[in-house]
Amino acid sequence: MKNSIAVILLLTLNSLLLAQEQEPATEAGEDFDLSGVIGIFEESEDLEDFEKKINSEENDVNNLDLNKDDEVDIVKVVEYAEDNTHLLVLQAVLGDNDFQDIATIELEKHSDEEISLQVIGDPDIYGPDYIIEPAPEEGSINKVYSTMAVFVSVRLWRPVKVIYRPGRVIFVSAVVFRPRPAWYRVRRPIARSSWRARAARWHSPRVRHTRARHSTRGRNMYSSRRRTSPVAKNNFGPKPGPNTGPNTGPSNQKKRYTATSPNQQQKKKTTNSQQKRKRH
Repeated sequence: MKNSIAVILLLTLNSLLLAQEQEPATEAGEDFDLSGVIGIFEESEDLEDFEKKINSEENDVNNLDLNKDDEVDIVKVVEYAEDNTHLLVLQAVLGDNDFQDIATIELEKHSDEEISLQVIGDPDIYGPDYIIEPAPEEGSINKVYSTMAVFVSVRLWRPVKVIYRPGRVIFVSAVVFRPRPAWYRVRRPIARSSWRARAARWHSPRVRHTRARHSTRGRNMYSSRRRTSPVAKNNFGPKPGPNTGPNTGPSNQKKRYTATSPNQQQKKKTTNSQQKRKRH
């Protein structure tokens, strides 16, 4: 009875939080679509395949250019594992030793039947507590209730079955800044208005926002491993808005001058002279 009440309360709280739709805190958050990350992950064979697909132009996930070299940044997958927790860091490679974390994927095995998945955006790019996860489809029974949270179990997803295969060695990406992998196609980022239209295909009721974390260990594992780039931080861009034109921030605004008449100018000069004589 107590467990049922706790579940109901958590469901109600979660619904209230989800009513406030989150938007990425910067334009860079729009240029890497986390809903698309979940969709691509579900369709992938393993982490190597997943890494290739999130970098593929045809999948409409990655349009980042954080080092402003007019090329879409390549993103690598870095895996860490502790017991039943797997942490996947999605990391933009901006130079030979210059990396910027974009998001993390936390996989937590709660039991043989219960494996949760959440994608957490980097707070500098997406804002605090930007968390998305698979949502239960209408009529779906693939939903796990516990006293702590409600989540969709992803235990049957192909890459998840590979990740939790007994005796498996963790994935080590071969992606470096130069040379690019043979499978990677260098391309220029596209205009934001066009990108929004293309990435919109990933936005559906199958993915939802939440504020509740399902993996405590995943957060602790990541706290000492986070990578940021000063170069990237200068290029995250302002908060996205409906205007997709050029940035109109202070650096791009023209200085405003106030017109004054000749009499006003002469009066100002006289006042300045009187102030100088008083100081002397």
